Amino acid sequence: MFRANSLRSIILSSLFVIGCLSVSSAQQRFTAGPRIGLNLSNYWGSADGMSFTPGLTAGAFLMYSSLNHFGISGDVLYSQRGTSYQGNNMKFIQRVNYLEIPVVARYFLTLNGNFRPNLFVGPSLGIKLNAKRIKGDYLQGTGPVLNGDNSDAFNNLDLGATGGIQLNWGTGNRQHFLIDARYTLGLTDVQAFTNVWGPRSSLQNSTVSITLGYGFGVGPEYRSRYRK
Repeated sequence: MFRANSLRSIILSSLFVIGCLSVSSAQQRFTAGPRIGLNLSNYWGSADGMSFTPGLTAGAFLMYSSLNHFGISGDVLYSQRGTSYQGNNMKFIQRVNYLEIPVVARYFLTLNGNFRPNLFVGPSLGIKLNAKRIKGDYLQGTGPVLNGDNSDAFNNLDLGATGGIQLNWGTGNRQHFLIDARYTLGLTDVQAFTNVWGPRSSLQNSTVSITLGYGFGVGPEYRSRYRK
């Protein structure tokens, strides 16, 4: 009897959720497109001798915006992170490349019109692709080769939180030009093993990103009830 009631409750709950999604989908508006820009990345924590270094970020996004203030989006990005290091009689750029997948909730500041700026916040997952030291040199004398792959020194996954602002201009025919500025803070230690900069109690990613994007409407368009 208990199992029958539980099964009935699960079925009814599932039908209710599906019904809600069906109703809300009648108002969905999707936009997808490419995105490319600049990362300025460094580490925080035990980051003595480290400073911001530029890198590339590029990929694609899918964004859903409801017919009110709220929306959600997800990106798949190639993201170059790392730091410029100088200390212990050496200098080099440590590059760690990630497949970055941020998923954020958005709050649109306007209900309609061609200009729809929005604020966003959410989690970001980084999947390590590879890591290497480049432009290495000794400040005095010589030593072991600094440049080369050191992927094993870094963890495979990096969990972070991201937030920022996006400027969104409609350009006609369901197309949008986007400028996106965000800050991503790492919440987990990036190091798996000690690098040549010596032991560090903690190192987390700290990344500022500026990107340009272009969005194209996907699926049917539904007019906002707020539009006059």
